[in-house]
Amino acid sequence: MSDIKVLVGKEGWLFLQNDTNRVVEQNNGSLKLAVSQQEHWLNTLKTRVALLGSKNIKYYFLIAPNKESIYPEYLPDDYVITEDRLVYQLLDACRPYDLPVYYPVDVLKMYKEKYQLYPCVNTHWNGIGGFIAYDYLMNIVKKDIAVPILNWDQIIFVDEETSQDLGNKLNPAQTSIFSWGKVKQPQAQIAYDNRVINSGHVQVTVNQDTALPTAAVFHDSFIEFFLPFLMESFSTIHLFHTPSLDFDLIENIKPDVVISEMVERFLLQPPVDSLKRG
Repeated sequence: MSDIKVLVGKEGWLFLQNDTNRVVEQNNGSLKLAVSQQEHWLNTLKTRVALLGSKNIKYYFLIAPNKESIYPEYLPDDYVITEDRLVYQLLDACRPYDLPVYYPVDVLKMYKEKYQLYPCVNTHWNGIGGFIAYDYLMNIVKKDIAVPILNWDQIIFVDEETSQDLGNKLNPAQTSIFSWGKVKQPQAQIAYDNRVINSGHVQVTVNQDTALPTAAVFHDSFIEFFLPFLMESFSTIHLFHTPSLDFDLIENIKPDVVISEMVERFLLQPPVDSLKRG
């Protein structure tokens, strides 16, 4: 099998293939969660809700859709993507337990008629996609806890020609427009950044409005294009680039809200949380 990680689709759109999460097989429905993996996910999510709830901490799990889930029309004609893929297997398993798992695929599809939400040469959503996902999640959070939500008039998008994660894998590199999201009059800033790349990255944001709720966010790289908006809704956010929750860490931070963010293709590998010691 070819080990080329870039799949060239229609009109210059690039997609991921031959990755460790086997995204092509997830999309065509041939790769599903094993029973043990599904049980692991359910036990993990139930434990998170119970333990955090016992501390009056609200929990939300946001699944960022794969690029293929939003723009299947740009995939090659012989590429199969099914509505019976792994993400829906997990959502169906969670539904009877009313677990706080959210997948904004329909919202993003609705907006794609007006905006481009994922760049041609990147697996991630851009600033516009990140803002729509932010608005989607914050309106869910607001039902439980008072948080301000930015509106479109408070945001500006700046376009840049760039190659980014998929385009960089080609020779020569392929570029496309990436729309960065910026807040016109930001009240928050990043106060701490350990500068670690990917796993182990830690950041802390602070807001001028110290009366707002606080949050801890456990995430992957999709958060980068979501964070400029999110930090305007909380007084302090502690961010950790990891899929796993550390309950001792949460106990020390004592946030009002815990958010997990994970891209759809990563669901194949259920996280192992660090439970409270002692």
